Amino acid sequence: MGATRSANVQLELAAPRAVFAELLAGALDQTPPPPTAVAVVYLIDLLAEHTRAALGPHAPIDDAALLDALGERPGEAAAARLVRLRQLGDAALFVAGFFGASLARRPFGPAPTREAGRRAYGALSVALASFAGERTWSRLYEELADRFRDFADVLAEVGERARGGPPAPLPELYARYLATESPRDRRRLLGLGALTPDLGGWLRPQ
Repeated sequence: MGATRSANVQLELAAPRAVFAELLAGALDQTPPPPTAVAVVYLIDLLAEHTRAALGPHAPIDDAALLDALGERPGEAAAARLVRLRQLGDAALFVAGFFGASLARRPFGPAPTREAGRRAYGALSVALASFAGERTWSRLYEELADRFRDFADVLAEVGERARGGPPAPLPELYARYLATESPRDRRRLLGLGALTPDLGGWLRPQ
């Protein structure tokens, strides 16, 4: 609770975007290749917008949510559907990143949330590509779809730095890696000598 309170105080005393810009810069140093400048700004805005509302447990985001966002509703404008796709992609990316550890403990892990977000961003990119004035946004959402797991890893790192506290115990870190196949967690386990570089096998007793 103390770590969470510390992070909340930090966000209250400073402009959230400035805090997240600094945290994101540190996290991106460990995630080559670097994202485009447009994607960096988008991630900062996403963090600032979603963090204050993220107070309790999050419901899984799955195929049902994706189908609802992809589907057309009678009388709905095309722009409203695009907004729903963006909201789903953003929510999935934030939850898969900032709360990825809790998703890893669910029966199906983070895979449904990640897949729903990736496909939502992909559909949004395709839809926007047909508008000449929206090509920049189309390329942005294509990047978010293609690198969804990388960016979820980046937001997970930001979340850990914002919350503070000790690192996850080694068995918990390994269990999370098995659930998420996170390159970030793999690098940590390799650095701790807990994985074989070739096969990724567990080297220490649980």
